[in-house]
Amino acid sequence: METPNGSSIYIPANILVDENGNPVTSSVELSFVQYHSLSDIVASGVPMTYDSAGTSYPFESAGMFSLHASADKKPVSVKEGGAIDVNLASDKNEPFNFYEMDEKTGHWTFENNPQPVLSNQRFDPSTRPIKPEPATNGAFVLDINFDLSSYSELSVFSGIVWEYTGTHDSLDPRKNKTVGSTRWTDFSLAPTYDKAYEYFLTMKTKGKEFTTRVKAALNGNDFDKALADFQQKKIEVAQKMDDLQKPYIRSVSIDGFGTYNYDYIHQMKEPEPMIADFDFGTKNNDKDKSLIFVVYPEADVVVQYPKDMWGNFALDKSQDSKLLAVMPGNYIAVCKNDLSQSFGKKNHTFKMDVLPDKVTEKNDLERIIAGL
Repeated sequence: METPNGSSIYIPANILVDENGNPVTSSVELSFVQYHSLSDIVASGVPMTYDSAGTSYPFESAGMFSLHASADKKPVSVKEGGAIDVNLASDKNEPFNFYEMDEKTGHWTFENNPQPVLSNQRFDPSTRPIKPEPATNGAFVLDINFDLSSYSELSVFSGIVWEYTGTHDSLDPRKNKTVGSTRWTDFSLAPTYDKAYEYFLTMKTKGKEFTTRVKAALNGNDFDKALADFQQKKIEVAQKMDDLQKPYIRSVSIDGFGTYNYDYIHQMKEPEPMIADFDFGTKNNDKDKSLIFVVYPEADVVVQYPKDMWGNFALDKSQDSKLLAVMPGNYIAVCKNDLSQSFGKKNHTFKMDVLPDKVTEKNDLERIIAGL
């Protein structure tokens, strides 16, 4: 079995048994649910904390999945000694621990199960927008002009100065004496896909060729346009993310069905603790039944705060964070105020704006989170 994003499952023959331990001979219905995005985690309601020595820590996930099977509407299991191979698509290649959830208690158990991380050869990096960065103060720039009409993503900018981003001497125009004295006639750009608007720039003339690494140094209105374009593309990509190949594949063998997670414990660099309360305006009657989420988009971390944890609320000052709540009836409330206004206060009440439309599908939640 393979999914559109590159995940796959291999179940060997004759390893599934019924509740009495007998081999399953009838057809088996398999349920495989993946959780990759922030909206996946928020919508799932799966607890994303790990308890250790009486302290609860939030998880940063590299992918989570639930795998279950049934035959004749009754659950089946894997016989002793059997194993299922799961190749989970992932956006991250860093080392992550592997956990299994007790689906009755919601508690996670660390599994000593090393997993190789492989590149997905079918991944297309052009499908993922990259957040632009403003021009770097003091950076070395190449003030060269050439025809950009073949590069539609650059045509909206009023004037581009190229900032050198290479780190190898062979790419550095300052260390090649002929670069500045040569009249280059042909120019081409090839995206690096490491940074927004970053390219390998190749310059050619008769008998000479030089390649360097540059990015468009964007400021003012040009940077604002780039950021707005990124936000729009992020929403568009989020809506079709389930069907896009991911860059990496994590492989693991499991000996049973359940919910599993590739995670490591996320610890705040600059925690700002407080006793929190939330003002839902005319919907305040639903406050105590709402689940609060702090979202750290850059780290792909979601921290859940049910009512009994509002007294232990905290924000990480070192990261950009967003605040939202899932309310009864699938309504969403968001905090539009600057969250840093709460810093330095022992108690703080966050004003929550209840959105008019309920969430009916995951794409609705994708748009809300991407637009925060």
